[in-house]
Amino acid sequence: MFSEKEIVDGCKNGKKKFQDLLYEKYSALLLGVCIRYTKNRMEAEDILHDAFIKILINIKFFELKNEGSLYSWLKRITVNTALNYLRDNLKHTFNQDIDDFNISNQISDSEEKNSYPDIEPKEILKRINEMPNGYKVVFNMYVIEKYSHQEIADLLGISINTSKTQLFKAKKHLQEKLTQKYNEPKYAI
Repeated sequence: MFSEKEIVDGCKNGKKKFQDLLYEKYSALLLGVCIRYTKNRMEAEDILHDAFIKILINIKFFELKNEGSLYSWLKRITVNTALNYLRDNLKHTFNQDIDDFNISNQISDSEEKNSYPDIEPKEILKRINEMPNGYKVVFNMYVIEKYSHQEIADLLGISINTSKTQLFKAKKHLQEKLTQKYNEPKYAI
């Protein structure tokens, strides 16, 4: 088994063996990232393919800092590739809301606690995937990828308040879908 450093160095030297190892080691994880931004596996595979082309072209600029920094770099490129794909193909829409819409007043303290009952993660992911694309993209970027609203706004070309509104609506959508599924009082998302 080769270390991350050996794989990176091999890729920097253009050795196919190490490019294949990089793909084998990370493609499944990165495909999962792509699937979170698309509606079907075929689109996700296209994005993954494009991301790996960018990765192999730009790996010469990557400096391995510590264990895990390679995956973080690969994931960042993959997320950006997915966002570019969505932007280029107009597959998502963002409802432009009034800029002075104050989301913080709309979210109760109980909603902030994130108390989840015994819901399977697979069920939550399924419901996230069913969201309208605008909600889904912002939800993934904020909740899963940990982007700030400012970063989301900059990357997507929307206002910060639109990002906040999309997140609020995504949480509400997810909450309603889970409530319908489990026919219980609303869960705090």
